[in-house]
Amino acid sequence: MKKPLFLFTFTEEFMNKTILAAVFGAVALQCFAVQPVLEGFRYGNDSAPAGTEWENPQMLALNKEQPRATFYPFADAQSALKIFPEADSKYWKSLNGNWKFHWVKTPAERPVDFYKKDFDVSAWDEIPVPSNWNVVGISKKGNGHHKYGLPIYVNQPVIFEHEVKEGDWKKGVMREPRDKRRTTYEYRNEVGSYRRDFTVPADWDGREIFLNFDAVDSFFYLWVNGKYIGFSKNSRDPACFDVTKYVKPGETATIAVEVYRNSDGSFLEAQDMFRLPGIFRTVSMYSTPKIYISDIFVKPSADGTMTIEAELTNRWQQSGTVQLPLNATLRYSLYENELYGDVPAGAQPVSVTEVPFAVPAPGQIKDSPVAKISLPGAKLWSAEKPHCYTLVAELIEPRLGVTETISVQTGFRTAEIKNAVDDFGTDGRWYYVNDKTVKLKGVNRHESHPERGHALTREDMEEEVKLMKRANINHVRNSHYPDDPYWYYLCNKYGIYLEDEANIESHQYYYGKESISHPPEWKAAHVARVMEMVERNKNQPSIVIWSLGNEAGPGENFVHAYNALKALDTSRPVQYERNNSIVDMGSNQYPSVGWVIGSARGDAGRKYPFHISEYAHSMGNALGNLKDYWDAIESSNYIMGGAIWDWVDQSIYNYDGETGKRFLAYGGQFGEFPNDGQFVMNGLIFGDREPKPQYYEVKKVYQNVGVSAVDPLAGTLEIFNKNYFKDLSEYDVTWTLAEDGVIIGCGKLEIGDVPARTKKTVALPLAEVKAKHGEFRPDAEYFATIRFHLKNDAYWAKKGYVQMDEQILIKAAEKRPSLLEASKK
Repeated sequence: MKKPLFLFTFTEEFMNKTILAAVFGAVALQCFAVQPVLEGFRYGNDSAPAGTEWENPQMLALNKEQPRATFYPFADAQSALKIFPEADSKYWKSLNGNWKFHWVKTPAERPVDFYKKDFDVSAWDEIPVPSNWNVVGISKKGNGHHKYGLPIYVNQPVIFEHEVKEGDWKKGVMREPRDKRRTTYEYRNEVGSYRRDFTVPADWDGREIFLNFDAVDSFFYLWVNGKYIGFSKNSRDPACFDVTKYVKPGETATIAVEVYRNSDGSFLEAQDMFRLPGIFRTVSMYSTPKIYISDIFVKPSADGTMTIEAELTNRWQQSGTVQLPLNATLRYSLYENELYGDVPAGAQPVSVTEVPFAVPAPGQIKDSPVAKISLPGAKLWSAEKPHCYTLVAELIEPRLGVTETISVQTGFRTAEIKNAVDDFGTDGRWYYVNDKTVKLKGVNRHESHPERGHALTREDMEEEVKLMKRANINHVRNSHYPDDPYWYYLCNKYGIYLEDEANIESHQYYYGKESISHPPEWKAAHVARVMEMVERNKNQPSIVIWSLGNEAGPGENFVHAYNALKALDTSRPVQYERNNSIVDMGSNQYPSVGWVIGSARGDAGRKYPFHISEYAHSMGNALGNLKDYWDAIESSNYIMGGAIWDWVDQSIYNYDGETGKRFLAYGGQFGEFPNDGQFVMNGLIFGDREPKPQYYEVKKVYQNVGVSAVDPLAGTLEIFNKNYFKDLSEYDVTWTLAEDGVIIGCGKLEIGDVPARTKKTVALPLAEVKAKHGEFRPDAEYFATIRFHLKNDAYWAKKGYVQMDEQILIKAAEKRPSLLEASKK
């Protein structure tokens, strides 16, 4: 199916040791898969860090597991139906909570021996994990004396000294700033040292044990029980390490993590956001049997078929004391979820298939035979009707029965670009989801919360999805990095089309010869960050576009990344706005309305289909020309949609020095220099999630129904269902008629059946209104308002919520008196 999970670099010292063991950290696992191990990932038994790993762009990780799909180990199939393991997996444990913490301004000041078990950390502070240490340390006295350094907001640059010169990156992140006002003159490269103890469950004896970090910004070294494990350098993708040989089930162990704010990886992380270091997503440990499912790739299609590829690993050492199975079976059970819900209690699988396979030999990895499922009448996944399924995979050994259970959320759908005659009757190259030319009505979204920085809770994410669904937003560009695993779960479940973007932005060097998209020294980092994203999220039905990154130059390193991606996954198109020639679709940022109108006509010189990855910059209290953009976009299929910049103000709470009052702060309001001020406040909603005025403008323009007048004086209207997959039966439709703003008639409008992409003529009962109130007055104006209310409670809103509405001029006022005439009355 894909690459080996391990590649071991043998040293002379190690070669002299016994290599019968196949346990990770002692020996590499032999494999026969096609994809190679990611370049820059090294495996070895280093006794200590060299101390230079965070300054070498070709050293990406030591002893970090190769990336794989998101899934968790469960004890049985019923537990696995929950997808996430917190309450139902005996083989997964959270390490979130308070950790001992020590912070310094420079690496030279860090406590170098803190990882040793006898090092006394009792006097250290405690800090919550997940969190960003700058945010935790903000002074509530408003005196500017923040305990753990400053949140820094800049748009394009990195926060440390640099110049836009070819090869500038070679000078590293520690150079002395020319301007001593720069925050990083004093806080040259902050280091946070984390310690905590944890107990490995006793019933994990005989199992493989892993430590997993969902995200750490930006670089970290790891020790367990005083033993050096390795390092990782990629702030937005997981870092997982096998620690089996370093811990003992039933006993307490000590974990030590040394986090650097800046590393060479920061050259690839110049995203437009507050730069906030720390362990800001979940830390966990989990265990597997010695023979286990190490990866799974579920490939469903809109025709109701599904192929499943699994990767099996055997970590037994060669030993005569254990009788290993020669053959085993993978059983795949597919369950149907409720719409907008999970698998209902007591549900039986809609399909079960078993695949026998030969167990990998000790120390080896192999792909299992491909399984195929055909489900007649499968319900398709789309943002309009996000029908999800849950696939449970069980590993069955002949003597022991079920030894491992995992699960993934999936959905039957296709996302593709193909040449065809579209619904406008135009022959061209179009973007399709489930064979429909959908429109992506989107926003760009950063992970941001004013109280927690980048460390969002699940409740934060759920609130955001609800707000998006209320505003008719069906698309999110994960700008500019992969997100928390729970975000994908929500978007799968409730229906959001995602563009998943690799954690790459080297905006500080722009797009010429200075760009690090060109030097071969940066090839491995570009390829790895793309593949870490794709490997982790390949099973998510909500992802309908991959993005290679953002504003990082046009160079050859992205060609290598694209080729690596396509070697693994061809089920989704790929976008990269800075070099349309190497990817599957066209894209740009902030085009004028005139440009969009021309492009929507299919003007030459564009690569179609076209996705506007950023537009309608949302500063102040309005977007500007949003309806004009969408009149053009909806006039053809040349443009498939776009994403507004951006979703939420990336503000952080600060405190007034005189009153102590909390306020939403932007760049520069923490005393950081340089900064880009209010440019971080571009959201449709405020940081505290209160909608701004433009939120309601988006709700109106993005709505999936159009109402227009056919014969307004007769009350004849045309309703256009803009959806692609559902009718309008989930709405109650009401009407009101206002005379000079005063309602003189109202009622329910029976519209009957209006299938997707169809129009229907309906009539308002104006004769009844006239019978009660008389004929329309010549000097009055009359407006009809049509509202589409949710017929039932939905995840995002209660019954009666007005999801869409339209106001129609029925009659303009005539013979109105002038102001002078009116004033004489």
